[in-house]
Amino acid sequence: METALRSADWTRVDGVAVRGRAFDGDAVLGGPDLAERFLDPLADDGRGASDGSRLEAVAATAADIEGFYAVVAVRDDATFLVADGARSIPLYYDGEGTIVSDRGRLVRDRLEAETDPVTESEFLLTRYVTGPETVWRGVYSTQAGEVVRIRDGRITRRTDSEYWPAGAANRDASESRFGRDEHLRRLESALETALDRLERVAGDRPIVLPLSGGHDSRLLTAALAERGREVIGYTFGRSGHPDVEVSREVADRLGIEWAHVPYDESTWREWYHGPAGERYRERAFGGDALPFLAEWPALRTLVDEGRLPADGLYCPGHTVATPSERVPTFVGEDEKPAAGTVGCGSSADGNDAIEPSLEALIDYVLETHYALWEWDDDRFHEAARERIRRGLLGDHEAEAVADPGTAAAAYERWEWRGRMSTFTNGDCRAYEEAGVDWWLPLWDPAYVRAWERVPLGLRREKELHAELARRYYARAAEVSRERAAVTDRTLAPVDRCLNLIRHTPARQFTERDGDWEPPFLVPRTGWGEPGNHPLAWYGAVEDRILERAPDDRTLYALRTLAATGRLEFADPNAAVPETARIALPTIDDSDRHSAEDGR
Repeated sequence: METALRSADWTRVDGVAVRGRAFDGDAVLGGPDLAERFLDPLADDGRGASDGSRLEAVAATAADIEGFYAVVAVRDDATFLVADGARSIPLYYDGEGTIVSDRGRLVRDRLEAETDPVTESEFLLTRYVTGPETVWRGVYSTQAGEVVRIRDGRITRRTDSEYWPAGAANRDASESRFGRDEHLRRLESALETALDRLERVAGDRPIVLPLSGGHDSRLLTAALAERGREVIGYTFGRSGHPDVEVSREVADRLGIEWAHVPYDESTWREWYHGPAGERYRERAFGGDALPFLAEWPALRTLVDEGRLPADGLYCPGHTVATPSERVPTFVGEDEKPAAGTVGCGSSADGNDAIEPSLEALIDYVLETHYALWEWDDDRFHEAARERIRRGLLGDHEAEAVADPGTAAAAYERWEWRGRMSTFTNGDCRAYEEAGVDWWLPLWDPAYVRAWERVPLGLRREKELHAELARRYYARAAEVSRERAAVTDRTLAPVDRCLNLIRHTPARQFTERDGDWEPPFLVPRTGWGEPGNHPLAWYGAVEDRILERAPDDRTLYALRTLAATGRLEFADPNAAVPETARIALPTIDDSDRHSAEDGR
């Protein structure tokens, strides 16, 4: 098998190539140390004597170490691929076992692969592909916590790191065993373990955090500031946007260095269509998720200008707690969850309770996530239901979904495997393109295990995670619990106007060119209109395209068209869907079975 690894930081030792770092007990493994850790299970004697036992031994080794890494190991006629529990470094390979690479497009080009109608349809509607397939027929990707063996054109997969949250389905039951405070103590202990590991990886380097207006990055920033670490925060978007203004306030109250990159439509057009933007999108698109775009230009600008250190360790706030935000309300729960204010979307807002059953969950996922475009296609509907079913269950039987607690576990597993480890954690490609090192502390396995044990009643809306953030921030910034609870979703308009003067007054003359007009105050309900978006990123699209595009479709919807060659953002005469409903690629029986073969 050809091994085509293009990133510069792969280390190769005796047929084993590794990237990233991992913890084996207290030992930090990276480079040759990490490669040598995988040499033993591949040995020709002992438990590594046969190909089958090698697979089990490699999976056992992967289960023993914790971190963010990938492995490609070649021994005799077999190739083994290893992905960590977050799938932070994806690997791509073909179904015939001829090539493996860290770039999906390279595998596609070698095979001259056509798109697969099933997975392409899924991508058009969601911006990612669930399962091991990509949008290209015969091109596959490693999954979170997975070990893959490829030999003689046959693919065998083992999952060494699974996610299936446990716990009671309501608050009363969750209080009865340990109580809220004990669950919070356990989660805090896991966070401290994750931070200890983060500090060991960082060493003497500064830790750089994309600081938003929510709880995730604030938790990391406050906890690290409390430890006395050198922390630098940065954000991006229109001045006055609640994300920017909360970030500004948090950084000032914690006394950390802070940088901001204003976004506007004209600079987005330069960023997106320039050579750097085209190169990033080409390299970052592996065929399984739309490249993460929002942070990329700010990160690149700040590093290139020397406003952020190139030698820092960059730590986004992506967290295992996020799937808990969108868990539906289930029939049979003791109380209905309150409307959420902590994250990027609440399942409780305006949604009726659904039955805690597998079929009801499939319906919920279809309605909630397959929605970038309107569609009506019976063949894809059937194929999509099967794909969602396998993503919900994994190795569990259908009977495992039997009550609100297990239904929530299945849903969160689907998000962990289908959305978070593909699209969200794909943000790491932006750090790599900027040439900086990264780590994912809130995906540390210690924190994942602790969150997995939190009962549903305390997971909903990331409740216990958000409470931890409020406590750390209140202590480190010496603010009231009420002020510590303010997020981008609850910041008052008057605060958004005054924060620039309160927290970084000198920036008035650089950030807004001395303009004292009120800052960006468009309510969240108006963000879907191109000129009103806080990131201004609709500037990447030619104005005449936006004039003709359906009003209620997001930039993500337009980008899935662009990524599949259906729309050219720079062409004012490009064909644009006249309505929100699109025709999906034609699917026949062989297409459906081909996609399912990727299991």
